Amino acid sequence: MERLLKVSDISERYGCTAKTARKYLRQMFHYENPLTAPAWALAEWERSREAMPTERRVNLKKTTGRVIVPRKRD
Repeated sequence: MERLLKVSDISERYGCTAKTARKYLRQMFHYENPLTAPAWALAEWERSREAMPTERRVNLKKTTGRVIVPRKRD
């Protein structure tokens, strides 16, 4: 049987709080009482969150000028 990962294992792996680790565990295939997930589920969850970086160009040129907000006077 494959090793089951607990909240403390996830918290240590990602350097997050126990509350965040519980949230991560509930996003993948998991067992309740105690909250655990098999190692294959963690690997599958990590693969689903992977993304290729996109090439972005940063627009350093200021595109907006002075903004005039109309006020209504009584």
